[in-house]
Amino acid sequence: MTISPARPAATIMILRWHNHRIEVLMLKRSRTVGFFPSTWVFPGGRVDAADSQVAFTGKISGLEDSAFAVAGVRECYEEAGIWLGEGTPDPELRDALNARKATLLDAPQLIPNLSRLSWWSWWTTPTNEPKRYDTRFFVCCLNPSEVTEATPDHSELVQSRWICPQSALQLHQNGDFFLAPPTLICLQELIKFSDLDSVWKASEQRIPIEIMPTHRTVNGTLEILFPTHSDHPAPNACGLELTGVFLDEKRRWQSLE
Repeated sequence: MTISPARPAATIMILRWHNHRIEVLMLKRSRTVGFFPSTWVFPGGRVDAADSQVAFTGKISGLEDSAFAVAGVRECYEEAGIWLGEGTPDPELRDALNARKATLLDAPQLIPNLSRLSWWSWWTTPTNEPKRYDTRFFVCCLNPSEVTEATPDHSELVQSRWICPQSALQLHQNGDFFLAPPTLICLQELIKFSDLDSVWKASEQRIPIEIMPTHRTVNGTLEILFPTHSDHPAPNACGLELTGVFLDEKRRWQSLE
């Protein structure tokens, strides 16, 4: 079997403190996209060649290639209209970025601020998938004074929503809020924290290890095994508490025993 190369990608968990609770920005993918259609995700996407040439400020501890973080900032602006950096973007630039008719190199006055981000986790798509991504997950905690209005691009993303992690997980269990496994795990991790400061402090102490799940089908049920599972072909201590998940008849991820 020929294994497709994993394309570098980045995603950002944008967090805010609202109504005395943590809320995370989530976007719903269009049903017409080829990768996880109609799925609720964090803003993000692939790393483009220009991302490695963009000037930026700040740095992220442990991250060897800053292009991942630059891509995360760019994709957050493209998909949600939230800019995490210096300068004020022109709305026309967002349209051009989404149409792949421009890059951040065309707007040198815009400087991504990587000090706004902290590296949270690292997920790679299983080798038996035709589309594979090597994705760095970051966290960003917005300041109370920042504008938090998010507008989806209405192309790949059709809805946006600020939601507390507990509510997102409950909606998923109700069958109304489909999530990819990495997103599910991140939300489960976020519910452990009571405020943004504790999330940020925890992120600074994390040392992400690559998590590459593997698939199997047992009696017609899809199971996703994490490297913590004894049947995973390359087990490692990736820090996950779960060993895997399975997809039930209502398209809800449930923990493997």
